[in-house]
Amino acid sequence: MASNSAVRAYQFSTRRHKAFQLKPRAAFTCSIGGEAEQKVVAYGMDGAVQIWNPHTQVSEASLTRTDLGIEYLEDMAQISSNILAGVPKVVSGDSRASSMPDIVFIGLSPPLANDRSKAAMKAQSLVQSPHEGQISVVSGMGYSPQRHSSRAFLLTGGTKDKDVYMWSLETYGARVVKTLATQKMRSGHTTRITALCHEPINNSVIAGAANGRVSVNDVESGKLLMSSGQLSQCAIGSTTLCPTNTNVLLTSCASKSEQVRIYDLRQGISWAKPAIMLGVKTPRTQSRYSRSAWHPDGGLVMYPFRGGTSESPEDGLVAIWDTRYAQCDAEEPQLFSPHSDTVWSICFTEAHGSRKPTMVTVSSDHCLGFTTFAT
Repeated sequence: MASNSAVRAYQFSTRRHKAFQLKPRAAFTCSIGGEAEQKVVAYGMDGAVQIWNPHTQVSEASLTRTDLGIEYLEDMAQISSNILAGVPKVVSGDSRASSMPDIVFIGLSPPLANDRSKAAMKAQSLVQSPHEGQISVVSGMGYSPQRHSSRAFLLTGGTKDKDVYMWSLETYGARVVKTLATQKMRSGHTTRITALCHEPINNSVIAGAANGRVSVNDVESGKLLMSSGQLSQCAIGSTTLCPTNTNVLLTSCASKSEQVRIYDLRQGISWAKPAIMLGVKTPRTQSRYSRSAWHPDGGLVMYPFRGGTSESPEDGLVAIWDTRYAQCDAEEPQLFSPHSDTVWSICFTEAHGSRKPTMVTVSSDHCLGFTTFAT
């Protein structure tokens, strides 16, 4: 029997583990060497990059800022079955800024046959990139262990040049050998690139910028296919495709009222009204660093929400909407609190063969949270 409300009576169970010494940046799922079992990569302002097993909820490997040779990573993504890419944070006034690598690659090695509990990571730096100035964001483009086994592909967005590039890399095992080619997207952005994702069916790149503009470009030619005005009047924090329909795009931003917008790419995004606008009216400014997520069922949308006021904050919240309900944009979301302080990112992972996904969150309480929920 269909519900007449977008709010469901979810029951949550969260386990938190101390994972960070300072404020975290984000966490995302990855697989190592094409293995079906998923892992969680978490990174933060303490400079560490960690791999966690979401099923045992134990950290299996880590690199420190000393290992990486940087202050910390601003953004990360998986670009092949055994390579991660990270964008170093350049701290204003840092005397090392001129020698700071433009991008850091981290090779992933699966556990040895006689030690299934541990994976291994090894960092390598790349000083030169096609960008003028610092890279602001990085994204993978999807991959197949069987195809392009000696290639990796990634997308990057710039801070100073406001450009988007596709990179083709030659790889050997878990190492990047060299850059084979780069393709500039003619996206026309005039402010810092803040979010990227790859749409695989039409092989296009979607980029969000600090002024709220979103662009869609053809990867091979770099041609601009469609673009919006300033959709949100504030920075786009994430661009995410629906896991069950890649024609559906979710964008999130730091708005005080409409934090999440959902578009049907088949209808375009040029000044078009989104299919769905979701949000909570609040006097408190949201963060552009907050990263929303789709539930794997392609219906539920999760957003890290900062409630209350600056003087009396209500932190540690996640807002949930069920987009399968026609009036979901007319109701307040369900709010729950997996943490005691601000939640920064959300992702989902599930055991191989399981239909019970686990939500993974990172928070300013310095914890990594693993949440299961059911109706």
